[in-house]
Amino acid sequence: MKGCIGLQSEYSLLNSTIRLETLFEDLKHRGYDTVFLSDDNNLYASYKFFSVPTDLKRILGMRLSIIHLEQATTIYAYATTQKGHQNLIILSSLLQLSKQKAVDMNDLIKYQEDLIFISAGYASDIDQAILKKDLNDARRRIESYRYLLKQFYLGLMVQTLKMEIEVAPTIKALSNEYKIDMLPLHQANYLDEVEAYDALIKIEHSERVRYDEGDFSLPSFEQLKQSFSEYTSVFNTVESVFSKIDFVPEKVTFKLPNPLEPGISSKAYLQDLCEVGLSIRHKKQPLKHPEVYKERLQYELSVIDKMGYNNYFLVVWDFVKYAKKEGIMVGPGRGSAAGSLVSFALGITDVDPIKYDLLFERFLNPERISMPDIDLDFPDNKRDDVIRYVQAKYGKHHVVSITTFGTFQVKSSIRDICRTQGLSVADTNRTVKLATEAYEITDPKTLHILKLAQAIEGLPRHTGTHAAGIILSSVDLSRIIPLQSGSSELYQSQLEAEDLEKMGLLKIDFLGIRNLQIIKETLGLIEQKNIKLDLYNLPLNDTKTFELLSRADTVGVFQLESIGMKRVLTKLKPNQFEDLVAILALFRPGPMDNIDVYIERRAGQKFDYIDEELKDILAPTYGIIIYQEQIMKIASKFANYTLAEADLLRRGVSKKDKDILENERVKFIQKAVNNHKSEALAIKIYDYILKFALYGFNRSHSVAYAMVAYQMAYLKAHHFDAFMTVLLTSIASNTDQVVDYIGKLKEKGIKVLKPNIQVSAFEFILTDQGIIYPLIAIKNIGTQTVTKIVEERQQGPFKDFDDFKKRLSNDLNDKIIEALIFSGALDVFGLNKHTLYENRQMIHKDYELFVSDIVMKTFDEYPNDVLIEKEKAALGFNLSITPVSIYEDLMKQHQLKPLSDIDHTVRTIGLVKRIKVIQTKQGKDMAFIEVSDGQTTLDVTVFPEVYAKYGSMLSQKDPLILTIEPNQYDGKKYILIRTENIPDAKP
Repeated sequence: MKGCIGLQSEYSLLNSTIRLETLFEDLKHRGYDTVFLSDDNNLYASYKFFSVPTDLKRILGMRLSIIHLEQATTIYAYATTQKGHQNLIILSSLLQLSKQKAVDMNDLIKYQEDLIFISAGYASDIDQAILKKDLNDARRRIESYRYLLKQFYLGLMVQTLKMEIEVAPTIKALSNEYKIDMLPLHQANYLDEVEAYDALIKIEHSERVRYDEGDFSLPSFEQLKQSFSEYTSVFNTVESVFSKIDFVPEKVTFKLPNPLEPGISSKAYLQDLCEVGLSIRHKKQPLKHPEVYKERLQYELSVIDKMGYNNYFLVVWDFVKYAKKEGIMVGPGRGSAAGSLVSFALGITDVDPIKYDLLFERFLNPERISMPDIDLDFPDNKRDDVIRYVQAKYGKHHVVSITTFGTFQVKSSIRDICRTQGLSVADTNRTVKLATEAYEITDPKTLHILKLAQAIEGLPRHTGTHAAGIILSSVDLSRIIPLQSGSSELYQSQLEAEDLEKMGLLKIDFLGIRNLQIIKETLGLIEQKNIKLDLYNLPLNDTKTFELLSRADTVGVFQLESIGMKRVLTKLKPNQFEDLVAILALFRPGPMDNIDVYIERRAGQKFDYIDEELKDILAPTYGIIIYQEQIMKIASKFANYTLAEADLLRRGVSKKDKDILENERVKFIQKAVNNHKSEALAIKIYDYILKFALYGFNRSHSVAYAMVAYQMAYLKAHHFDAFMTVLLTSIASNTDQVVDYIGKLKEKGIKVLKPNIQVSAFEFILTDQGIIYPLIAIKNIGTQTVTKIVEERQQGPFKDFDDFKKRLSNDLNDKIIEALIFSGALDVFGLNKHTLYENRQMIHKDYELFVSDIVMKTFDEYPNDVLIEKEKAALGFNLSITPVSIYEDLMKQHQLKPLSDIDHTVRTIGLVKRIKVIQTKQGKDMAFIEVSDGQTTLDVTVFPEVYAKYGSMLSQKDPLILTIEPNQYDGKKYILIRTENIPDAKP
């Protein structure tokens, strides 16, 4: 046997540059016939290790951190059988889930069956005792290992000078003394790139260096033998110990847990649930052609049963039912699952697949063995509640989250290497810029850094938790896959999603999206007005909603907020639900090129359908293939494919593999000819499919997400105050967005009121007078403080300022009180801010006992400029008082309009916050200015003629009277006509 015991892969994070994908070829090239994998304390690579096709023998192990005789140390453990492999998994999980990140010796003893243990060289407590010249301790430790472990060997390491001279001879002597065989140990952490490895190990710990400056490269087998030339018998031991090992982990058949009571047929129960569910749907909103639904339902149920997925649908139905019962909103659908009538009947989705012409085969294809994939959307603040329910129902060892790996990217690898080389931030930035902007690099030092960065690029840097994926199984997963702690309360698999799916485990994505929370809370506010909305029976031809969409008033509307999408909406001016479905599918790199074509054809531009037989498929999208389902339907109708076959065609051509494309071309043409079509037309249609195949979008997903977008647009159009109240709460920590949203509320005449210590807390509050600002959004006010205020308030309202201070004396300090005062939260006590501030000191408890009738001293209010500055410091912007608010009488006298109300040429008052002067091609100065009144901000263009007259006034710090008109040629941009100083204001 020719193997390197102690080899570590890239999955010994930040401790190896040996890449698993090339490891087997590297070993063969260096003369090995066996791979010993022994990463540090984990089995991240274990599935991949056994998946790579190779003729090399594979032996899986770990270098384990353990506690032995009250000392932290390490030991190698290698599995010899399936049982040993299972014990390796258990030990890895125990270690990763333990607080001390080490295996207790009692656990090592308990799970040692079919494991070979080897002392870990310089990292072993035995070798360290020898280095300390404490042979008695070394003997004591060897005796303990020999007594406790059935298969224990002494690891002989000679790859550092210290180990070769000071330790190896003693290990040999102790081996003879205790009749314990030695095994050749060579820890390999890199192939040849020693400098890259030295840099890698410094990334997390800047002082870390190779032990004893040893050679931890992967030698050739001949070099390995040469290094152990004085101990040649160790290779005979390798042969005798490991030669008979010949196992690959057994493939486990995983089944989903069954949510039903024992003895109940999953097939029959699912059938009954679907029939009842469809009947309920029909009663709520009559289904056209019920017989079509019944036929489709039976077909889907037969496919689901044949593929063995009855329990899958029951499991999903069960936790969706729980969510809805608990008032947790569930998204209408995501991905191809929206094409399933079974999902619709069960209430898993809320998109009618027949009404929207969605295909079941896009979701579950009876001719392609694949896992069903139902992804669920929940409000992001409720997602964990649903997962906790699933864990409680099926058990913590049956429900696990999934590990992800963060890898070194181009820029991050350069930055990390620069840091290990002691480069300054400025030099690091310069190096990153040189490397990423195609400069020609000649500086040797920079070239060296980039070479090191390239050596670590793509290596895993750290682990994370999959954002949504959860694995469920009826099998106890703690005996099948290695586990570790994750970011949630769940155990987390050490294997990533790709490995788990290849093993046959089913992944369900529980996604948390903010928009569902916004919808849910908006509905709650609407219900307080005694208005009840059925979200899934909204009129899909609502004029007010489409007017909002057409003017791109889509701030806060799911999928429609981006600047690019707003441009599309203003050009398209959608007037039907299908427009939304199409735009969500088209608004992506690639298909985006077809948006203008779609809009032009929709407006009446002529086009053809290639063949009139395809008209009913392509007419809704004006001859453009937008959806993957259209490809499937074309193949079905024109070439007589079954929908299952058509899905295989759709998948094949989307891969753009030349062999697949040619094979599918031959098949498509032949089937079309057999269907009495001409070969020439078949070729033309196949090429047309290819044109769109790469960009075709899943219509099921697009319909489901268009539904959420429409629902939010409807709520905003009809219940603007409630929608914006919830939206403000969702972005309360983002001051810029808060200011923007408040400006939009003001445009509609809705006031945002100062915080109020008697009612404000964590959310914006909708009242008949306006929307009350929350305490949590005030600067220097944290969650704990707000919680204390709310708790105290539950005992009764605060009687006055002194009562407030007295009741919260243990929870307030000067900074908190100052922030509350100048935010306006304490105005309810009827005192001005100057008086509140001067009396902010706490009442001393002992002093209170003697003085019962303290008279509060009052002060004149601060000047306006002080109040403006202090309010801005407390809130991050001016809510109740602005630089122009003192000119309210002047604005009324001269009929000046506010900045938020410029729809034609008007005079207004504003402060120039920013000015950028440029030169035209003719060499004349012009400017772009930002004008604000403290609540609304406008970007205004100052053309050369106007700038020549008024440019000097634009730099002053006082507000100005401005004459502004909308720019008719550029949306919501504005043009300055003239400026005037405010009477009695400083010029």
